[in-house]
Amino acid sequence: MNSALSISKGLTLALVSATLIFGMGACEKDPVKSMPGPGEYLNSKVGSNWSYSTTGTSSSDWTVKVEDSTALYLSNTFQMYKTNTAGVISRNYYRYSKGNYSVLVLDADGATQEIVYLKDSMQTGKKWSKSIKGLGGIFKQYNYEVIETVSKTVGSKSFENVVHIRLNIPSLGYTSDAYYAPKVGLVMVDDDYASSGNAYHTEIKSYDLK
Repeated sequence: MNSALSISKGLTLALVSATLIFGMGACEKDPVKSMPGPGEYLNSKVGSNWSYSTTGTSSSDWTVKVEDSTALYLSNTFQMYKTNTAGVISRNYYRYSKGNYSVLVLDADGATQEIVYLKDSMQTGKKWSKSIKGLGGIFKQYNYEVIETVSKTVGSKSFENVVHIRLNIPSLGYTSDAYYAPKVGLVMVDDDYASSGNAYHTEIKSYDLK
């Protein structure tokens, strides 16, 4: 989710993305073409799962599953999502509230932070940012922007009302372009580390939503 790939997946799942990710709906059906309702880009129902494939500087297949476990942070409840990459397990925590989709991350001092990575408000050009203290006390600025809302075909699957979110972290030389579909969540993401020349392309392969 090679160390560069692990970092990429962590950012994809925990900041963009990926993470992790994930709309509400039933098992792999034709896309719903009506406008999405509040919270439809995050599925927190236990047992829902997704399969992804990452190619690029290095490659791997990985899965994400909603676990029957939560975390309480500042009186807010976050649902746990478990990622499995060739037997290596990582866990991330997400929640939806009042139009915002957010994920828990840790800063350099181990303090828990909440970052909003997606919003129900999808107007093109909408921007928001947050700073997190990184290693050496250097603050990392996470800059998000809504690029567009489009129809998107990923592999053999077609999705409507897909929100394209760009994340830029200047101090890391990192940019990601993530695509979220209602009823499914994250369907595609491109991660680019300009500072190191590493790049990755991730696509959804299958999903089973509860």
